[in-house]
Amino acid sequence: MIGNNMNKQTILITGINGFLGSHLAKALLENYNIIGLEINSQNLFRLKGLKIRVYEANKEGINKLFYENKINGVIHTATFYGRQNESIKILAEANLFIPFEILDNAIQNNCNFFINTDTVLERFVSTYALTKRHFQEWLYLRRNEIKVVNLQLEHFFGPACSNTNFITSMIERLKRNEDVIELTLGEQQRNFVYIDDVVAAFIKIVERLPIVTENYNSYQVATNELISIKEMMEFLKENAKSSTKLNFGAIPYRENELMVSHIENQALLELGWIPQYSIKEGLLKTIQE
Repeated sequence: MIGNNMNKQTILITGINGFLGSHLAKALLENYNIIGLEINSQNLFRLKGLKIRVYEANKEGINKLFYENKINGVIHTATFYGRQNESIKILAEANLFIPFEILDNAIQNNCNFFINTDTVLERFVSTYALTKRHFQEWLYLRRNEIKVVNLQLEHFFGPACSNTNFITSMIERLKRNEDVIELTLGEQQRNFVYIDDVVAAFIKIVERLPIVTENYNSYQVATNELISIKEMMEFLKENAKSSTKLNFGAIPYRENELMVSHIENQALLELGWIPQYSIKEGLLKTIQE
């Protein structure tokens, strides 16, 4: 076993170099020993300056990780969206089979908890959503072997988020003063959560786990605020001081477009989580990065 501070619990964060994983690592590092898991452990640009050991997210790396460290709990943030039309096999490997390996090791090594980062999307919206739902169902099946918390995240955002994120992408395009951005009518009402509030939700879950009696709990990380895509885009344009034209209605809605996000966050609020940022406050902080 590699030496850690024996007075602190050790938490494994998967996808630790991702936007969410790296924010969690920084927030938890003061009170916990943090171990990381990442597909590529060579370019850990979001962890610069942090003393965190990171293992490769393959069978050999996962087995080595659990052999060398006493892991008390897992926070699984790693996910693969498949935005470049990757094959179903690649999506299943990333969102099902590698997580299976982590879960098996967590159970075999008597970890106390497994916190899963899930999506609010319905299973048949995409291959990505289906793989995420399948893993969530496996977690439920194995709830008697390890305490499971499933966190369904609404759209989250913040400074330095990847440009594959919708808000980040729109801000970048507005700041470049592109001639036009083509959009739907923008009537969809959506919930967006600022990254600091998402991290606070994870921390609250970790803190309250010892008093949570059920072996499987699911929470939706969402604020009580909705904003239309049109209002949000106009707010971003104004505050980015952009000359870009927003062409609403240029793109048709997708088939079965969700027009109003459904929020069920009462269980998380009852645990004591209180979001600190309105959507527009978070957007301003992101624009001004």
